[in-house]
Amino acid sequence: MSVTGIDLRSLPRLATALRAGGVKLGTDSLLLATRALGACELTRRSDVHAALRCSLVHDPGDFELFDALFDALFPAELNLPRDTRPLLPRSPLAGPSPAMKRLAQALLAVGTVRRLERRELEQHDASGTASDTELLRRKDFEQMSAAELEAARDLLRQAFPDDATRLTRRYQPERTGRRLDLRAMLRASSTGKEFVPRHRRLIEKPRDWVLIMDVSGSMAAYSRMFLHFAHALRRRSGGLEAFTFATRLTRITRVLSASDPDLALAGVTSLVGDWEGGTRLGDCLAEFNRHWARRVMSRGAWVLLLSDGLERGPVDVLEAELARLGRLAHQLVWLNPLLRSATYQPLAAGAAVIERHASLRQAAHNVDSLLSLGRLLAGRQNS
Repeated sequence: MSVTGIDLRSLPRLATALRAGGVKLGTDSLLLATRALGACELTRRSDVHAALRCSLVHDPGDFELFDALFDALFPAELNLPRDTRPLLPRSPLAGPSPAMKRLAQALLAVGTVRRLERRELEQHDASGTASDTELLRRKDFEQMSAAELEAARDLLRQAFPDDATRLTRRYQPERTGRRLDLRAMLRASSTGKEFVPRHRRLIEKPRDWVLIMDVSGSMAAYSRMFLHFAHALRRRSGGLEAFTFATRLTRITRVLSASDPDLALAGVTSLVGDWEGGTRLGDCLAEFNRHWARRVMSRGAWVLLLSDGLERGPVDVLEAELARLGRLAHQLVWLNPLLRSATYQPLAAGAAVIERHASLRQAAHNVDSLLSLGRLLAGRQNS
């Protein structure tokens, strides 16, 4: 059916393109779209656009992609030559924006955009090369296309060493070493045995971690990628407890234990009900301190707090709960994507409070920053 230049038979192609661009789109959304089209005025292009966008797109971050796809698949004027296919604009001075990269992937999936000629590919395509990987590692998560995010996840699955441990206060015998076991030597001499030097060393145990991740709207892109780092940490280190928060606290330790990272992340997504909500860090930390801190924080546990500090709750509550958490933790590490900027200042009230109580501060905006975090924690494992 074609109405005022709009060919509604392109609806399946629109759905395919949206999925290729990273939009989560199920059959129920397509059924809703057909019902919405039946309830609107099909002779008006703006009504068709509004009906499809409301029914097919649920994340405001995907609106720009939808608008571009709608214009490409349902053009307002059909004055182009018959075999013409739209080519995405390119600028020699700046790389394509994240939305344009997702749009290119989406249109290529439905064969709407022509591919570059062989000579252009030879000159410009560097995907899979060492330089391409380096660029990917330095790129902000919020600016990545769907394919780049998938490649970044593969890098993060190897983000943490296998031997993250801590030294306890207990000793065990050692054949040779730098520390003499005077007590064992005195016991042996009191029984009349021949004097033999004995040694001992401190016992090492796996490092205990507590991850508290902000999944509010401003942190969604970063928290999704940090979950892959958390999964790698869960699989390779000792005890790990993981929590998410936006408007409420959710423990995700059990679902994060799945060996398959995709299953683990799918479990987290289905469990967390306040994804991309508001931020009430103080109230969520109060719940953690009351109900979980004594149960999950053993001696020597490190707390990794991922948040940009944009708190909507009472600042005095956040101050009190962070002070309490800092006393219980061996180290309180603040992971903030905004620290990527050398000129960043914690001017927001919540960020200023976290700044006062954090033992360490680390950016968490790209692959390199999370790999650096892994090296930092491994280097301080015995501290």
